[in-house]
Amino acid sequence: MSRRLDLIESGRLRPGTRVDFAAADLNSWLRQESAKYFPGAVGNTRVDLANNSGTAYADVDFLKLRQSATGEAPGWLMRSLFAGQRPVTVKWRFVSFNGGARVDLDVVQISGVPIEGSTLDFLIRNYVRPTFPEVKVAEWFRLADRVERLMTTPAGASAFIGR
Repeated sequence: MSRRLDLIESGRLRPGTRVDFAAADLNSWLRQESAKYFPGAVGNTRVDLANNSGTAYADVDFLKLRQSATGEAPGWLMRSLFAGQRPVTVKWRFVSFNGGARVDLDVVQISGVPIEGSTLDFLIRNYVRPTFPEVKVAEWFRLADRVERLMTTPAGASAFIGR
């Protein structure tokens, strides 16, 4: 997985190349990356892919996650409300073309409680964006140089190299 990502970012692939990532490889990579970047904060990660959409699952300790991302000491309210692992499910869909993509969240469930609509928008605006400014949700972003588009199917994901 890392080798294929490095190839894409190297700019050495010919236009018209399609790089495929099997769902099992994506899940393995996702588990490794979450353990590396958020040790003890995110576990049991998995994604089930569909046609340009999917569902992601993880156990998240929001207190540890925010601490690892920002280095901030949590206040009493954060400690009281967000300490401990919570099962999280995220249903998402995306579009991708002309070297860009957009990911939109349909619903997030935390401990089985659905968060959607204006409450989900508030969570993205006030927790996700300030804590993880590099994460792009509900906005267009550029793909890696020369990646024309991405797509997913139940079998995995594909990157299409252009120009």
